[in-house]
Amino acid sequence: MVRTMLLLTAGLAISSCNSNRRDAGDAIAEIKAADAALSDAVSKQDLERIASFYAEDAVLMPTAEPVVSGKAAIRDEWKHVLGIPGMHNVSVTKHIDASQSGDLGYTRGAYTSRMVGQSGGVVTEPGKWVSIWKKQDDGRWRIVVDTFNTDIMPPIHAESTAH
Repeated sequence: MVRTMLLLTAGLAISSCNSNRRDAGDAIAEIKAADAALSDAVSKQDLERIASFYAEDAVLMPTAEPVVSGKAAIRDEWKHVLGIPGMHNVSVTKHIDASQSGDLGYTRGAYTSRMVGQSGGVVTEPGKWVSIWKKQDDGRWRIVVDTFNTDIMPPIHAESTAH
């Protein structure tokens, strides 16, 4: 009887570990897909689609600016960024990971932004980012914390005339 209980307990523990690995593996695949869709939205400058990847209570921590809190404010920040003349961003995801429970994960990568500088020429900004993703009650993965910063002094860019 004791031996049967030990075998049963060991079997449940192994099953639980396999389930956790599967949950994390599924989460990584789902986050990878969401991250790729977000990168596509940014490259197409699709503001509404970009905003849809953020949780209602998300925070964005941009370079040299105060924290931006809430989905509506983050949308406005992205509107400002996308409005910079000549803005073009290319992002490369370098790493994705998820919790064993499969409900929290992060992506990390590098970006290169090109934009029209204050003098009228093209300026390039290399940098890096980290996004923390959380699986929402509706089953979708959304960013809850997002931060990025440059590898150089932030370039002075031209301002959009449409505010």
